Parts: sequence; C-alpha cells; structure tokens
Amino acid sequence: MSDNKNLQEILKGIEKSYGKGITTVGVGDRPKKSYFSLGTPGFDFCTYNSIPEGVFIEVQGPEQSGKTTWACLAASSFIRNEKKKPVDERRKILFVDAEGTADPDWILTSTGYNMNDVDIQTIYLTPLGQSAEQIFDMVIDLVKTGEVGLVVFDSLVAIAPQQVNEESMEKKDMGGLASVLKYFVTKGTGVFNRYKTTFIGINGTTMNLTPYGNPETSPGGTYWKRACSLRLKFKRGEFFDEDGNTLKGSAESPAGHVIEMAVLKTKFCRWDRKLGRCHLNYTKGIDILQDTIELACRSDFDIIREPSKGWFVVVDPDTGEALTDKIHGINNIAPFFKEHVDIWKKVYDKVYEKLSIKDDPNIVSFEKMLGVNVSEAFNVDFVKEGEEQ
Repeated sequence: MSDNKNLQEILKGIEKSYGKGITTVGVGDRPKKSYFSLGTPGFDFCTYNSIPEGVFIEVQGPEQSGKTTWACLAASSFIRNEKKKPVDERRKILFVDAEGTADPDWILTSTGYNMNDVDIQTIYLTPLGQSAEQIFDMVIDLVKTGEVGLVVFDSLVAIAPQQVNEESMEKKDMGGLASVLKYFVTKGTGVFNRYKTTFIGINGTTMNLTPYGNPETSPGGTYWKRACSLRLKFKRGEFFDEDGNTLKGSAESPAGHVIEMAVLKTKFCRWDRKLGRCHLNYTKGIDILQDTIELACRSDFDIIREPSKGWFVVVDPDTGEALTDKIHGINNIAPFFKEHVDIWKKVYDKVYEKLSIKDDPNIVSFEKMLGVNVSEAFNVDFVKEGEEQ
C-alpha cells in the first residue's frame, strides 16, 4: 500500500511541476489528436488519412519532382481545417523560404494555398545570411507562442551551419547539416509535440560521391531520419494531355504530369501502401478532382462503375444505388462533376471514407494494381530504410 501511495504522490508531483495531463493511468482517456491531411486522396491513400499533428515530416526528391508543390498543397489543407475551428483557436502557418523562390500567385493557382489569407495568416520568414542554428532557433521561438500550427521549411539544403558561415571555403565542415538537424530535432521535438505543430522539411537528393551504398542520397543524417515520423520521396511520373490521357515520355507540350510519391517511413499505420499519385496540370495546378476519379474508378473502391464498355455510372457503394445516369467516356466524368458539385462532394466523401479504413482486405495498393516495383522506381532499399528507423 505504501508503494502505491508513494507512486500516486509522485504522479501528482509531476503534474504539478510539469503540467496537468502529462501522465495518465492507461491510454484510453487520452485526448484525441487532430489529423493531418496530405492534401489529395491519391496521397492520403498511402497513410490511411491518419497523420497526427505535432510531428516531423521529411519531403525529399530531385529538382522539379513536386516537393514544394505538395508542401503547399498540405498548407492549403491545413487552412481549410483551421477555418472550421472557433476564431480564438485558429493557428497560423510559418513559411521559411530559405531559397527565396516562393511565388505566391502560382502557389495559389496550383495548390489553393493563399499565403495572404486574412483569417489563417502566413508568417513569411526569409533568412538574410543567418546561420542554420539561428534560423531554427527563430522557428522554435515562434512555435513556443502556441499560435503556429504548421511550419513549411523550403528547403533544408539551402541553409548553412554557423561553422560554414564563419570558416573559409577551403575548410571542410565536419557533420554539416546532419549536426544542425540533430540540434534542431533534439531541442524542438518536445516543443512541436506540445503545441501540436507539424513541421514539413523539404529536402533535396544528391549524388553519393563515394563508391559505396546507394548512388543517390539525401542530406540530414540518421538522427534526422529517426526523428521524422513520416518520410516521403517524390519523383516525376508519366505525362498526360489536356483530357487526362497518358502520353509517351517524348511527347511535346504535355498538359501536365503525374507526381509519384513513395512512403519511406510511417509510424501511424500499416506500411503496405508505399506508392501514391496525384495529377499536376501545368496551368491549373494539382487536379484533386482527377485524383478522386482515379480512386473512385477502381474496382476495390466501387464508386464509379463501368456497366458497359465506355459508359460509366456513379453509385453509392454501401447501397448500390445509382447516383447518376450513364456518362459516356471516362473523360466526361470530370466535366459532369463540375456541373453537379453535390454529387462530386458525395463521391469525394465516399473515397475518403474508404481510404481511411485500416482493416479492409479488399483495398489494393497502387503498386500492386499498376505492377510497379517501388524500390526500383524510386531507387530505394526499403529493407535498409526500415532497419535505419
């Protein structure tokens, strides 16, 4: 009995010193976290739409692979979610433009992220020669206010550690970005978790100059990888024309291309959907409508059916009730939805309802359905990625 009493006293002391709710008996009464959307169903499919707030997310890939576009798409999703909250609970976005290349007009067109939104404001930070350590200290200080819910950092490879800033170019930097990111996540992990602030760190890929290991690598080191609860890798997929038809790689003047995403790590759900896809139109931006149609047309989602060749009908998968007459041609589905927004909303909601189910054995991954070897397509050793993390 005395041991139990002492334990209770210690628990009460911890809560008194460090805050109520820091310890609980059991986990069933823990407050539910809000969840973070990747912005489009073709990507949320990979994570079962279940990324909790307050985590570190790494976005990596070569140039022009869609990293910044996706991060801004996630920011647009964040704004929509925040606007559903009471005014006094809404939080801001911190956008760190270390490269100084953000184009607010194109970002708004392509992703719907309004960097000048008056309700959910964006704090725009452009470093002017500060070291990486100083920039990260600014970020942590802003997060500690409790008013920032999302940090987009574009990009990690564009910042220089203090050692590099102060030394001549002839001197080698031992540790480099890896040491600074270790400093940042060690200092910031608890802060981001406490204030439920999500950090999206955009990272590049470089060529490994040594003859060992993968010829393609990303800066940051093992400590950064382990701190990230979600790691994503992007690359450019096939091109398509204005009607959404796939084009050959050598096609001239395509309307856009598919952005392909590989999940290198996830802590929140099964790691069985490693490939995600979304459509980027070069004049209109991310085509969430087309992404939704691609999932809804799949036989395992069973929302848009093809009862006869070339004819499509939208149905309620729960009841089998037809929501539309027959639509002639798959390319006419998107125009139909634009004219019938109420039906499009039902389809969108049904798609998200299906992709959020974590124990549906009938849902097939993109890689299996399309016959894609994700490891080869993204030049990733998933066995090694799992061992490192």
